[in-house]
Amino acid sequence: MDKQILEVLLELQKDMKEVKTDIKEVKTEIQEIKGTVNRIEASQTEDVVGMLKVTNKKTEFEVEYLNNRLTEMDKRLFNLEKRIEN
Repeated sequence: MDKQILEVLLELQKDMKEVKTDIKEVKTEIQEIKGTVNRIEASQTEDVVGMLKVTNKKTEFEVEYLNNRLTEMDKRLFNLEKRIEN
């Protein structure tokens, strides 16, 4: 009976070592996944900032263009008003 108990204990010990090894491997894989997720998050942030910068440049150009057009139209309107007054 003692021999059987010893064999069971040795088998349990062996199984525990395997479980510990598996847990270490899983922890390593989780760390790698976290690292990948962090890189993806950083990359997405950079992409969004880049898109916002491009959008801002386009918007600034359009606002400047419309402002110049409006100023030009305002000048024409002013000239026409002056002609009418004279």
